[in-house]
Amino acid sequence: MDLENIASIATAIGVGVATWQIWESRKLAQATFEDSFNQQYRDLIYAIPVDVLLGKDLPELEKLKAREIVFNYLDLCNEQIAHRNTKRISERLWKNWASGIEENINRALFSEVWSEVKESAPGTFSFLEKLEKEGFKSDPKVWTNV
Repeated sequence: MDLENIASIATAIGVGVATWQIWESRKLAQATFEDSFNQQYRDLIYAIPVDVLLGKDLPELEKLKAREIVFNYLDLCNEQIAHRNTKRISERLWKNWASGIEENINRALFSEVWSEVKESAPGTFSFLEKLEKEGFKSDPKVWTNV
């Protein structure tokens, strides 16, 4: 084998290794990006009183505080959906999020705040509104307009 062939093989191996490193870096960046949303979700959900998650009534002052957190949760959902629409969220994670969004939005206080937002400020969370209209089953990745 001559020096030219060895150099060609070495170059091909180098290109292969570089491609693999880029692929791995993209996967890591994707995981980090998605994990940041998971952390935001956990921070919000942990701040919501357990009674809200169990569908129980709260004293008025606690309910007012919880409403703020629920509104922020709706905003986070809208952002998650928007990122799925631009293909920045993986399909595997999206399926988990979509079912969680549907489950939470059907809880009493979440539903109350969500109805109020849609009535008083329609279009504020346009991605979430579209997902709801689609029965929480459609994949925003294929939406062409919101």
